[in-house]
Amino acid sequence: MMSSVVPEPLTPSQIKLVLELLELRQLAPQQTAAKFNRLTQVGTFSEAQQGAIEILFALEEDDIPDALFEFADDDARNIVRDGLAHEVRLTFVRA
Repeated sequence: MMSSVVPEPLTPSQIKLVLELLELRQLAPQQTAAKFNRLTQVGTFSEAQQGAIEILFALEEDDIPDALFEFADDDARNIVRDGLAHEVRLTFVRA
């Protein structure tokens, strides 16, 4: 038997929530944790997906885009691309 469970890919609606959480964590880490906990309590993410998202939050900023593409299903990858372009613009403006 496998010792770890591979999470199901995140759907477009789940990816949108993860992108919101990633953006919010920069400004309000405690509120981000609270929102993530609420989402997990209502079953928005499977247990394996929750673990993957927690790992995602621990990654360096440069590693997040590749990880998001790995976690996203085919339909959600366009949302990741659009969301990451938005994040790049925000980073550029602040620099």
